Amino acid sequence: MKRSKSIKLVVMATTTVTIAGCSDEPTLDGRVYKTEAECVADSYVPDEVCVEAITAGKSIHKASGPRYDTVNLCNEQHGNNVCAYDSATDGSSYYTPFPAGYFLAGALTGAVTNQLIQSNVRPVYPERGSKRYYTSGGYYVGSYGGGSWRTYDDAVKTPPKPAKVQTRTSVASRGGFGSRSSSGFRGG
Repeated sequence: MKRSKSIKLVVMATTTVTIAGCSDEPTLDGRVYKTEAECVADSYVPDEVCVEAITAGKSIHKASGPRYDTVNLCNEQHGNNVCAYDSATDGSSYYTPFPAGYFLAGALTGAVTNQLIQSNVRPVYPERGSKRYYTSGGYYVGSYGGGSWRTYDDAVKTPPKPAKVQTRTSVASRGGFGSRSSSGFRGG
């Protein structure tokens, strides 16, 4: 075989492996619950994990949930009547959407530690005008029927970042809620 043909075959094989590893479909299974009672009733995770997971989700929301400088901007991104006024410990104020629920990754079905709970729970937020939900990091969380939900591994692997209050300019530069400012957009 000529050298140029063998190089082409190597490039083609590498490209195929690379493309196969870049799935645009969510693969991390879990459930989304609005309340502890909903979680307990489903029996997906132990009852005590439900309580700790929803509490952790609320804490993550407080630290990293979407924040906007006006209620109108929050409503434009998430829908009417889902945003509330809140304030941070530093005295700053903002508007934030109520989480539509809390994604609990399948890793929580066995014995868990507090750290594992923190690493496998994410609040999810509605995107206005659609039936889509996203984490505050911009990762799509979708329903796959039968109570099953999926998101991307990075949605829980990537630690939540402290929230910054968004202005109309910063929202426009990102392309709106659910869009990622980096090249790693994972919309669905």
